[in-house]
Amino acid sequence: MAQDILRIKTITQLHDILGFEKPKHPLISVMNVEDLKHIQQLSGVRMAADFYLISLKEHDCGMTYGRGHYDFEEGTMIFTAPNQVIQTEKDQDHSDDKGWMLFFHPDLIRSTTLGEKIDSYSFFSYEANEALHLSDQEKKIIYDSVKNIELEYNTNIDEHSQSLFVSNLELMLNYCRRFYNRQFHTRTTKQKDVVSFFEKNLKTYFKSKDMLELAE
Repeated sequence: MAQDILRIKTITQLHDILGFEKPKHPLISVMNVEDLKHIQQLSGVRMAADFYLISLKEHDCGMTYGRGHYDFEEGTMIFTAPNQVIQTEKDQDHSDDKGWMLFFHPDLIRSTTLGEKIDSYSFFSYEANEALHLSDQEKKIIYDSVKNIELEYNTNIDEHSQSLFVSNLELMLNYCRRFYNRQFHTRTTKQKDVVSFFEKNLKTYFKSKDMLELAE
């Protein structure tokens, strides 16, 4: 029910709930996962925010997202859109947690090309019930974008801030779309290999069976 869900409307409210200082920009924030280790009050809490979340974690950490369940593995990303419900599991060991979480409000990308096509990034949808698993090289590419966003976040806000945030976000999301396509292509290829192997062995079996019947 709605009253069982913690509704977070702004980036500032999120910082306040986590006990962090006021964000340096009202529409975007980057957090180091290691800084969240001590925060236990949100464990097991169902949450829905009015902004987007992109997260990369390098430690197993179960999460319920929509109707699905995700197990983070090393170098794993997830994406959530506004109003989607997420919940971290209770009794998780966070001692080795590493990674980052990036939050941005829809107002940041409003009236931009990214705002116009944000819905085309299907991995923000509940239907994309699979996390993105990155290779080391892919992880480095994504980290570079996040570093640029973090650098801009720690710079005084000026008339260029929004465009630099948006351009780096769009670059990162475009790479993520490529990596998702690679992931699905790799899986499809592996599935085809399994089917081919099964069919080959099945034909061999029936051929040998026919030979035995002829011999009789």
